[in-house]
Amino acid sequence: MKRIKSIDTFRGWCMFMMVLGHTLSWWVRPEDRWLTKILHSIFGDIVGTGFLFFSGLSTVLFYRSRLTKAEASDNSIKQVNNEYLFRALIIIVLALLYSSVTAVGMLNPLDIWKWYIPLTIGISLLLAFLLLKTSKSFRIILAVIIWINHYYILSILLPYEGQVNIFGALYHVLYNGLHPILYYFSFFLVGTVVGDVMLEIYLKDDQKERRLALLNKFLLPSLIMGTILILIAVLFLFPGFLIDETFSSTIYSLGVILTTFSVLLIFEEFEVIKVEKSYRFFYFYSFYSFTIYFSHNIIYFIFINQLNALTYWIAVIGTYILLTLLIRLIYKKYGSKASLKAQIGRVAVILVRKVEKKKERIELLNIKK
Repeated sequence: MKRIKSIDTFRGWCMFMMVLGHTLSWWVRPEDRWLTKILHSIFGDIVGTGFLFFSGLSTVLFYRSRLTKAEASDNSIKQVNNEYLFRALIIIVLALLYSSVTAVGMLNPLDIWKWYIPLTIGISLLLAFLLLKTSKSFRIILAVIIWINHYYILSILLPYEGQVNIFGALYHVLYNGLHPILYYFSFFLVGTVVGDVMLEIYLKDDQKERRLALLNKFLLPSLIMGTILILIAVLFLFPGFLIDETFSSTIYSLGVILTTFSVLLIFEEFEVIKVEKSYRFFYFYSFYSFTIYFSHNIIYFIFINQLNALTYWIAVIGTYILLTLLIRLIYKKYGSKASLKAQIGRVAVILVRKVEKKKERIELLNIKK
């Protein structure tokens, strides 16, 4: 199937906004933190949930495509599954190393286990592995159940935050960090469902048939559902939807994700705008998403708590100009070699091959015996 550029655009936007959100927290001086609070309230939840949503979506597209190729060429499906699992484990190891560095920097060894985006994605990949074999309706129902129970579990464990007992330990494991698994995994699961729907649509070679299927099976339902969710959040749950990880913010975020993604797909599939040129900017941020995430902390030290509400924008615009130019230069010169995401995939393939060779040697030894 063809590459869906709208996925890269939205995921790239999420990475772009993540850098913006972090610089707001790092650079703005305390007396001007009202700017940080306003922008975090408007975009904060959409960025994190959007990244997990599209991680689930792209995971399904990649995994199903690899399975199809394996079946077509008589390759082992087990090998594809092992590659998937190795990818998840490598991401978890990198996430823990990242958390370890920040824990040392913050002089808090307990932060070695902290729910940043990479750890949430890695654990989500592991949890979703068996669930990808279940039906779309089951995954939607499970996502809703996990989402609802998240608030119940949080209400029980929150009073024990920081305490040295079993409930304090459970709180630390489940909720220590910005992107706790029980909340964000629901978005990952919903993303896998949308990924399966998109796969069914984009496997159609005939453009007219594909456009009709896209319109009926995704665009219209998604636009209607997304609009309803946004209206419910804004009209009936105001101003709760502006507070991160609340019931109303979840409804609002999912509504924004569905409607925005649908609009991007309309632009792309029905050629409202020239896709190749218009989608290119955020593509680089999507292509190097992991690379940017694991390296962008370097800019933390440039303007720590020094900028006011005006000078911040001058600094951040200049930073984005330099960062974008650097990314484009790296892309032209090194391509996927500089993509941590691509390298994770390559390492996963190497590990799978080593496991297979080891199994073959063991089988040969057993035969000789």
